[in-house]
Amino acid sequence: MRLAEFLSEILSAHGQVLLRLAALIGEDALLELLERAEELYPSGDEDIESFEKWEAWLKERLVHSPGESSSQAMAEIQSAVTELHLPEVLEFYVWAYPTYRAYVETGLNLALRIPRLSATGGPSESGAQLTEDALLRAQEWFKRLPLPSTHAAAAERAAEIPWLRFRAEVLKRVGIRPLGPVY
Repeated sequence: MRLAEFLSEILSAHGQVLLRLAALIGEDALLELLERAEELYPSGDEDIESFEKWEAWLKERLVHSPGESSSQAMAEIQSAVTELHLPEVLEFYVWAYPTYRAYVETGLNLALRIPRLSATGGPSESGAQLTEDALLRAQEWFKRLPLPSTHAAAAERAAEIPWLRFRAEVLKRVGIRPLGPVY
């Protein structure tokens, strides 16, 4: 799976979360929450070091993919977001999603791949690690939304479904069974 595909899946899941939240609380209420929300991705001197550590961690989990350009990969990401058919304002918030922005700010080539096999020839853990990192970041983003307590539980359930689908799809595409054997 290429990094562009992974980011397309992240943006699609986030777009689905926004659509579900808009359906639950209303688009205007959601937009107000998004506007009122504190900064969803920390910034400042202390966070530069953690970003650099995350960037180094990320680079260790990706491999080069010959024959494809970053511009082709970006076109694929744009197409995935367009296919969501979001209202313009929600599409803006999809592109502004902090996890996506963090990946783009690394300057990594979007055509890099998440390997299926490790250097030793065994199954690579990179796909699972990147997936879990994306899920943790999605949870952090959701926790920062100033949701009214009357909608918090329903909103959390609504937001979980796209991320469960994201997890299953990415793990399948990197060669990991999302669920273990059933006995």
